[in-house]
Amino acid sequence: MAVLASMTLRPSLSIVVNNYNYARYLPEALESALGQLGERDEIIVVDDGSTDDSAEVLSRYAENPHMTVILQRNQGQFAAVLNGLAAARGDLCVLLDSDDYLLPGYLSRLRTTAEARLQEDFFFSAAEPGGDSVSAAEMTRATLARMALPEGPTGASRWGTWVAGEFLGTPTSGLALRASLVETILAMREQLDDRLACPAWAVHVFRMNTSSHIVSRLSADGIIVRASSLLGARKYCMRTPGFFYRIHGGNAFAGLGTLARLYLRFKRGKQVVRMVGAAMDIPSRPTVRQVLLEAGGRSAPLRVRRRITLWLNYSRALLCTADAIPMRFTALLQLPWRLFRHSKA
Repeated sequence: MAVLASMTLRPSLSIVVNNYNYARYLPEALESALGQLGERDEIIVVDDGSTDDSAEVLSRYAENPHMTVILQRNQGQFAAVLNGLAAARGDLCVLLDSDDYLLPGYLSRLRTTAEARLQEDFFFSAAEPGGDSVSAAEMTRATLARMALPEGPTGASRWGTWVAGEFLGTPTSGLALRASLVETILAMREQLDDRLACPAWAVHVFRMNTSSHIVSRLSADGIIVRASSLLGARKYCMRTPGFFYRIHGGNAFAGLGTLARLYLRFKRGKQVVRMVGAAMDIPSRPTVRQVLLEAGGRSAPLRVRRRITLWLNYSRALLCTADAIPMRFTALLQLPWRLFRHSKA
C-alpha cells in the first residue's frame, strides 16, 4: 500500500473508540488515550445506540477540543468503527474498544515506529489480558502467546489469508492503520457486510448462545485485519503490550470453547475472503511466483506449532495456483527455505 505523500515526519493520530453500553469502562478508556495525545491528535468516539449511562459519561468531555462524539442508532461494532474512521483526520488511525484501555507510552512508541517504518501501513501491538476472572484472562494470554510473532515487519500476507483466512493481527484495541489504507477500506465499505449466518448444527454442536452477536455478526477486527491483508498491506508487529485487553462476561468470543473458536475463525475468514475478493481486483488464483515471493517475506511465528500452520497454509496456496502441476510440486520443495531462512531457532 502506498503511504500518503503529504504525511508529516511526526504522524498525527486519530484514536477511534467504539462504544456500546460500556459506560462503566468508558472513562478509563478515554482517559488512557487523552493522557497520551499530542497537539495534532484527536479522539473520535462513536456510540452505537447505547441504552446505559454512556451519553452522560460522554457529556463530561463535551468541551474537550481533542474529542469528537458521534451518536448513532444501533448498527453494530463494524459500522461504528467504519463511521469513526470516516471522520478521522489523522495520519494514523488507532482503534480502541471502550472496554479496554491503552497502556502508558503506547502512542509514543506507535508514533515513533510509524515514523521509522514508512514502508508499513498496518501496525499491531501485543495485549495485556486481564479482568475479573483470572482463569479466563490466563487462557486468553495463552491463546495470544501461541500466535506470537517477533518484533518487526511481518511482510505481506495476501495469499496466506486468501487460502486459509489467516488472522495476522491482534484484537481491535491493538490495531493502527495509516490513512491511505483506511481510505481504501472505506472505498469498498458498501460491499463489506458484517452479518454472519451461523448454521443451526454449529450452534448446537459448539453450544453457542443464539442471542449473542457472536452467532450473527462478524467482528470488526476480523474484517479489518483480513481485509488489510487481502489488500496487500505490509504489517508490523509491536511486541511490547500496548493495551489492556479486558476479559469479562461481554467478551463473547473469548468465552467460547476451543472448537467453537476454531470453527468461527474458519467461517469468518472464508466469508471475509469472499467479500473482499468480490470488492476488489484480486486474481481468482495466484501464480507460484506470487506465493513464493510472499512466503519469502513473511516473519516466522515464535511457536513451532504456528510455524507448521504457516507452512501448511502456503503449501495449500501453492497447490491452488494457476501454474502447471509439476511447477507447483517443485515449488513445495522450495517453500520451507523461503519461509524460514531468516528465522532463529
